[in-house]
Amino acid sequence: MRKLPILVLGLLAACESPVEPVDPDDVLAETDAALRTNKDPNRLVVYNLNIENMLFDWKDLVHDMARDELRPDLFTVQQVTDADEVRRLAGFMSQRLGADYTGVVAQAHPTDQRFQNQITPRPTVTTGIVFRTARFDVETRTTWMPWGRGFAEQPKTCDERSNHSGYETLRLKLNDKLAQKSVAVVSLRHWTWHSCNTKNVAELDDGFDRGANEHPGLGGGSALHIVAGDFNESAFEGDGSYKCWYRQLNRSVPQAACANDRNFGFTEPAYEHCDGDRACTNRLTGIDFLFVRRGDGAKTKTDHFNVVEFDEAHRSSVATTGGDGPSNIRSRDGYNDQGESYSQHKAMRAWVYYE
Repeated sequence: MRKLPILVLGLLAACESPVEPVDPDDVLAETDAALRTNKDPNRLVVYNLNIENMLFDWKDLVHDMARDELRPDLFTVQQVTDADEVRRLAGFMSQRLGADYTGVVAQAHPTDQRFQNQITPRPTVTTGIVFRTARFDVETRTTWMPWGRGFAEQPKTCDERSNHSGYETLRLKLNDKLAQKSVAVVSLRHWTWHSCNTKNVAELDDGFDRGANEHPGLGGGSALHIVAGDFNESAFEGDGSYKCWYRQLNRSVPQAACANDRNFGFTEPAYEHCDGDRACTNRLTGIDFLFVRRGDGAKTKTDHFNVVEFDEAHRSSVATTGGDGPSNIRSRDGYNDQGESYSQHKAMRAWVYYE
């Protein structure tokens, strides 16, 4: 097993977040923050986003979180630059949401750069998980590279693993101090040009017991499993039927299983929100997904699913700050926002339950 030192970045915005110039987005936390903190031990508020190195107007999303009914408990992120950047993200969340957040990354100082070149030099990339500090402690942390190699004009294979830090899978087993239960959380990004999802989702369940990428998968002893990220593949075939990997993950799909007849028993909040309507599920997911599974095998209850639209987040920023100031400033960050939306991907949120 690839056991690495636990890199826990305890983040109290008042004392550890990087100092930033005052701008319209730097507003005080809501006065009702305590009332909007999830106090139900049976419920977790989960967000996921490929945050695209925070190159865009990412603070809009945090402002939208602040206006939501409940604060996040967990936030899985992909394409975060490094430990410093996840510290900045969790620090701003702590400041804006009135609750302390902690960030963990797969690699503190990755060497591989993002492929898109909005800014020069191109930032490095890794995966991360941000969680509410008062609720969780880290029990274990493991990482591994998923299967999938080859670029667009090259031979592609599912027999080799990705060799780029932007695709490293991060798994945390967290102790939920409020619920007195363990939860396994996975943040993933599968290879852009050849995702190999069928093989990768099987390994999530089975683990892998050889070499540098040895890992337990989701492992045992957890009351809840949460798998979220950028799968880099739609759930649908060209004829509108569900792809094999999605049918295997989603226990609710009323359709024959794949050739190997495995059903991993997950619930997908988007699918449940859509009551199984394919067009709705396709519109709300794209290539980003959130799956949850109870450790006892029973179907997981989920509700309050939402995809945070870009204009919704923009309106939240305007409503709370009186304008829509930039998230990145050249004099401070070395570049300005690379677009008006908070990312090139859309965040999804769901409430999920242990029982």
